[in-house]
Amino acid sequence: MVRARDKSPEAFGWTRVELKPNPKAVLYPLSWGILPIVFAFIMMVTKTGEEWIAWAGGIGIILFLVGGVSAVGPRQGAFNSIRIASGFFFCILALFSWVLVATNNLLEVYAILSSILALIMIYRSLDFIFKDIGLIYQIEWSAKWPLPTGSMVDWDIRSTRFSQNTMALKRFDGDRFAQIYGSRTTEGLVLRLDIFGIHEGNRFDYRTLGIDLQDFLTEDE
Repeated sequence: MVRARDKSPEAFGWTRVELKPNPKAVLYPLSWGILPIVFAFIMMVTKTGEEWIAWAGGIGIILFLVGGVSAVGPRQGAFNSIRIASGFFFCILALFSWVLVATNNLLEVYAILSSILALIMIYRSLDFIFKDIGLIYQIEWSAKWPLPTGSMVDWDIRSTRFSQNTMALKRFDGDRFAQIYGSRTTEGLVLRLDIFGIHEGNRFDYRTLGIDLQDFLTEDE
């Protein structure tokens, strides 16, 4: 018998799916978000329109967040990645700094610096997402079926019942992880295996999953 660890999930009834973010929906808000930050810097230096500095900076950061959300939207549980979560964290921190500027509790220069840092970090997050080769597999499932955890070695089991949140998670080195979660499609319920953080030019060793994918096959399959 061929073990699941020796082949990709496609050899065991799973179907590979494409869940790539739309580059335009990501890059447009991000690029437009830079302009308000630049305007805020110009207003700070020239001492003109100072009452609009906080508004400009805040709008810029919100656009950064819109671009980031558009990128992570197709990838369920992407915030399990430390690099991605850190990008959003610094954006929230920058947004909070502009709130402090608006209430005269922080100098504009510190908000500008926090915005630049937020841009760098969210760019690193988006770069990490777009370089991912998208090892996402799914198999037909039922809400009545429990997650077969018997062969899942070193997995963080969060729920054995069908859920559209992360049901099980396994971390590897280099901010890479595999997760299992449920999803609703036009054809019915599916269970998805998402291996995140594998970039172009790299190969994933399916033996490291520590799981027998045959346990997920139903009698109909």
